[in-house]
Amino acid sequence: MAENESYIRWQNIRITQLGFANNLLILLNVALLGFYSKFLSDCEILNNYQKFFICASFLLIIVSTGLGIFVMLNRLEDFKLTAQIARKRETNQRNGIENDREEAKILGERTYNYFIWQAVTFLCAFITGLIVIVIEFNDKLF
Repeated sequence: MAENESYIRWQNIRITQLGFANNLLILLNVALLGFYSKFLSDCEILNNYQKFFICASFLLIIVSTGLGIFVMLNRLEDFKLTAQIARKRETNQRNGIENDREEAKILGERTYNYFIWQAVTFLCAFITGLIVIVIEFNDKLF
């Protein structure tokens, strides 16, 4: 029984950390959007490379934020389905429980995939925005 309790405890920690990381990435996306917008308003002239990279950065920020919202909604659906599975198991209503478990497994995998893509698009948005800043301050940096 101790092994099962340990698994449940670590499963709870994993779920909590995923939610925390998702919220953190959404917060960082909003902060990055604000920072790049302020930077853009302070710049007088942008060359074509900077225009391309800043547009790419804004697009990636929007995609990353959207993926974060998908992660949140997918997790809520997963928790709802898991609660229904638990209720069926407690009341001995085994009808359709295997299908629900398979669907919950798919939702869990989808959540993790969305989260990975959210993190990757955030990182790409950060890097593309950083390129714009490096181009702008090239003479001061090098």
